[in-house]
Amino acid sequence: MYPSLGLISILSSAAGVLSASVPYKQTTTLVTPQVVHTFPNGTNMENLAVRASGQILCTIITGPDLFQVEPIVDSPATLVHSFDGYETLFGIAEVDADQFYVLAGNASAATLTSVPGSWSAFHVDMTSFDSTGEATIEKVADFPDALLLNGMGLLNKEEGLVYIADPFAGAISILNVNTGDNYVAINNSLTVPAAPFTTPLGVNGVHVFQQPDGPLYVYFSNTAQSLLARMPINATGAPIGDAEVVASGIIADDFTFDLAGNVLQAVIGSDEIVKINPETGTVTVLAGSPNNTELRSVSAAQFGRLSNDSTTLFVTLNGGNLGEGGPVVPGAVKMLELGPALA
Repeated sequence: MYPSLGLISILSSAAGVLSASVPYKQTTTLVTPQVVHTFPNGTNMENLAVRASGQILCTIITGPDLFQVEPIVDSPATLVHSFDGYETLFGIAEVDADQFYVLAGNASAATLTSVPGSWSAFHVDMTSFDSTGEATIEKVADFPDALLLNGMGLLNKEEGLVYIADPFAGAISILNVNTGDNYVAINNSLTVPAAPFTTPLGVNGVHVFQQPDGPLYVYFSNTAQSLLARMPINATGAPIGDAEVVASGIIADDFTFDLAGNVLQAVIGSDEIVKINPETGTVTVLAGSPNNTELRSVSAAQFGRLSNDSTTLFVTLNGGNLGEGGPVVPGAVKMLELGPALA
């Protein structure tokens, strides 16, 4: 029997129960999300990456489609590429200028199943897209042992290394995008799916951050365990110390960092964006609420890259489209003008 994606809906419906115990300390006025683009009903947005030109690439679980939207309110959406032979797209990361990598596989929101071994990584070269309307697509690697490939984060630009999270297997792999070589690098008690939920979604988002003159860390969220953790690593991605919990009680999906090293976390279970100080563990709600659908099942976040939107956070919403449990709205890309909220 294939692992089920449907249990993520349990997390969403349980958000109201969890919210009373989440260690939130709200210290800022909530930011009102603005709509960049709303996709058709039933569309489940998953992840995004921002080009140096400002445009946003976004992936969809309910179809093998990569779209581009403009970093403005009420943007149109342009199809970049549809990956024939696959049913879904998950993680996306930029390794070099306009050189993106995406994860494709066979996982159906309609049947709530994932096909183990169906997963692949593709190179998406956007260099000529603006002039020709076409991206250059090339398969990098197949993953015959993968159960479901989800989050992706840049590890080492010079060596072409990225981290890839498999939440069903509870493991983080390293992929060399230049050679296709890949292997499991991290698998511990904080990456596997475990209590407080029985969902198979363990490690989800995965990204690297280093303060000036500080240690290099890989950060990762775990949806089932409702936490954000980090682990010191070397330049090759190998752990050089124990993993530690940064924050808990948050039904976490993907995330990003601000310039100060705070984590901007998409909390899919309570429909919120929170800021987490990794040194103190303080969690501050910046936008969203389990009491409305403004950020319904928010799944990922990235900052703008233009001079006029560097404090604007762009987010994807799956809209509650993964099975029963709570309200369902169309998947969307939205923007949050954080500004003073980052102070």
